[in-house]
Amino acid sequence: MAFNWVGLVQRGTALRSNAGPNYWTYTMRFKPSRLAALLLLGVAAPAFAETTICKIEGDSIGPELISWDTKTQRAQVKLLGEDLQGKMTWKRKHDDLGDKVNLSFTPADPLFGDEYEFVVFPTESGHRVMGVGYKYYNGVKYLNISQGNYVAVCSSM
Repeated sequence: MAFNWVGLVQRGTALRSNAGPNYWTYTMRFKPSRLAALLLLGVAAPAFAETTICKIEGDSIGPELISWDTKTQRAQVKLLGEDLQGKMTWKRKHDDLGDKVNLSFTPADPLFGDEYEFVVFPTESGHRVMGVGYKYYNGVKYLNISQGNYVAVCSSM
């Protein structure tokens, strides 16, 4: 049985269909405030940033805490007592477990490296964080030091 829409009834508040014996009227009323709230929620929902924070488990001579924001691509690491600001340089799927990210940091004091890079990825039992330090010599980037391979507990907000 096909619908034969008669059209909008007075003030656009009701729809009618005269599809034979099943004559019905459906009333749909939107208050402007509810409609505005619904539209704002739809626009605002994608604007929420997703921040992930990872605490390195066990004794570590490398990072203690590492975090990043997928919306702003800003990253932060606490390394050797220093808080470093950096950026998320790459994000991609890691199996069906979640996303793998690369995070890059430039230290104020390049004692062990001119740049540090960490890869954070999910595993079946949590997350892992692997890091390296690079030195630049004559404009060429060289791998200089390992920052370790650690188990981490991560949570997203």
